[in-house]
Amino acid sequence: MLSMLLLFSGFLITFTYHQSSSSPKMVQLNEDAEWPEEFEFQQQLLELEKSNKQLREELQRKRTEVVNLEDEIANSEKTVSDYVNKKKQLQLLAGELSVEGEGVSVQLQDAAYIPEDGQVNDYIVHETHVFEVINELLSAGAKAVSVNGQRLHSDSYISCTGPVITVDGVQHPAPFVIEAIGNPDVLQSSLELTGGIEERLQEDHVDVDINVERVSIDARSTLEGRAS
Repeated sequence: MLSMLLLFSGFLITFTYHQSSSSPKMVQLNEDAEWPEEFEFQQQLLELEKSNKQLREELQRKRTEVVNLEDEIANSEKTVSDYVNKKKQLQLLAGELSVEGEGVSVQLQDAAYIPEDGQVNDYIVHETHVFEVINELLSAGAKAVSVNGQRLHSDSYISCTGPVITVDGVQHPAPFVIEAIGNPDVLQSSLELTGGIEERLQEDHVDVDINVERVSIDARSTLEGRAS
């Protein structure tokens, strides 16, 4: 009986030892050592995100500045362009710039035949005839006008001495070629209206020849300026 009890006790001790030997061992993590490192990574990430945000905001500000600068330059260029165009318009009106474009040419010639009982003065071109053509062309929208190649301007004057006319102090013999730049159809139609300037000139024994062509008119010369 005693031997059986001792045998059973030995078996129980052996079994308990094997069980404790085969049981998994628990490993305790050192959380206190890993937490500071993780916290540092998080802080670095936050700093990077903050820096990226600041850079994006700065980039947006610079883009806005560039857009504003481009607008200012565009407005400035438009202002300069407006001034330049205005100056050119004034110079064209004053005859200070050469100009070229579509237009008409009107030639006025003394009558080829004078009756024996006629007065010579009644068969030649006078300054009034030249004035009529010029005024008609300007009324029809001519942008520039010349007489025998001499540019007219706002204060031009024309006078007549026999068969010769004087434009701003410069004498011109017949025939008188008046050129104008503008809409050629409008200019020609205004001259050829029934009962208009062409018919009146013909009644005054003036030979009239009207042609549509490309016209080139020089700038007003300094000689004309001194003569006027």
